[in-house]
This record gives sequence, structure tokens and C-alpha cells, in this order.
Amino acid sequence: MAHDLVIRGGFIVDGTGAPGQRGDLAVSAGRIAEVGEVSGRGAREVDAGGLVVAPGFIDPHTHYDAQLTWDPAASCTSWHGVTTIVTGNCGFTMAPCRPEDRLTLMKMLEYVEGMSLEAMQKGIQWEFETFREYLAALDRRSLWVNVAPLIGHSAVRQYVMGDAAWERPATDDELARMGAEVRRAMADGAIGFSSTTNRNHVGDRGRCRVASARTTRWSIWPRRWDRPGGASSS
Repeated sequence: MAHDLVIRGGFIVDGTGAPGQRGDLAVSAGRIAEVGEVSGRGAREVDAGGLVVAPGFIDPHTHYDAQLTWDPAASCTSWHGVTTIVTGNCGFTMAPCRPEDRLTLMKMLEYVEGMSLEAMQKGIQWEFETFREYLAALDRRSLWVNVAPLIGHSAVRQYVMGDAAWERPATDDELARMGAEVRRAMADGAIGFSSTTNRNHVGDRGRCRVASARTTRWSIWPRRWDRPGGASSS
């Protein structure tokens, strides 16, 4: 039997907890067809001697939201066997974002996550404002990894309230608009909503969001897990 791909002689670790063993793996029509001793040939054959063959890893807590706009390889996570990443943790995402708020979001990532502001200013390709436009921009980049994006509280709050987000709690009308943004983002592909109550998660110069418990403790998830990857809000 001919296969599209046969990976030969690797040390196979299948993720079930069973001991690893040396063997082959065949792929046909995009699916694993055989594992163990594969006698059929492949249209493409790879010698995996001295290498481990395993399912891709899922990293449930990353902050690649900005980097993905200039680095579709998501280096260096993809170099270590990670094939799916969950982005937007801790309430920090790049969208939704109005042009006048870009520096504010970048400075939050600089202050909390230690990212280089200069690198973000030079690297981020601002081809988006809404969360849907952000996902479309990623789709145009032929990503090396699967991306399961969260929609972040900080971006949503800034998008709805502007700089008032740092000065006062949200009104009922603003809360309703935030909720609408979250629902829209999840309909467009977000897998959940992330927020944080960590006191170190603040803006540049230590500015704090003046949010009530009604907004900082949201946790919204799809009714069905019909998208790859899982996530947990901070």
C-alpha cells in the first residue's frame, strides 16, 4: 500500500502514556494510517533515526498576539514541538484596538510581559482594528502553528472606554458594549474571554484599570468545544 508520507525509524511517543518505541509512521490523505512497522512505501519518506516522533504539544498560556503579526513561525515555541498555542491570556490582546490606543496596548505588554516596545513598534503589522480583522490578518500569514485565541479584557475595556478606563468604573451602558464586543469576537473565532485579578498586571507606569468585580471576574466560554485547543483564563 502506498502512502503520502512515511516517517521511518523514529522513537515514537504516542501521548497515551505507553512506553516509547522505535518504529515507522505512515500518513495518507492527511491522517495517520499506520504506526509501528510500515511495509508500504511513501510518496515522500523521511528518515527519523535519532529523533522523537510525537503528537504536537499544546501551550495553553502564551502571549504571541503581537509577535504573530511579524513572525508566523511563532519562534521559538514551534522549534520545540508545540503545534497549538492559546493566545490572549491574562486579558492582554492586540484587538480590538483603535489606532489612537495602539501605544497604550503595547505599553501594557511592555510593562507586564517584559516585551520590547521598540520591537513591537517596528514589528507589529497594524492591519486591523476589530478582533475579526486581527484573525483575518493572521490567516494571511501562513502560520506554522494552530492558534486558539482568547479575547482580552484589557483591550475590550480600552476599546469601549478609551482612557476613561484608567479613571473610573464602567457604566452599565459601557458594560453592555463590552459584552457585545466579547460575543462578537467569540462568534468570529475567539475560544474564550480572559481577564486577571493579579495586582502586578497593570499598565505602564503602574497605572491601574478602575474596574469593578463585575468586569474583572468574567469568564465566558463557548457552549461546545468545536475548536482545537483548550484554555483557562487567568
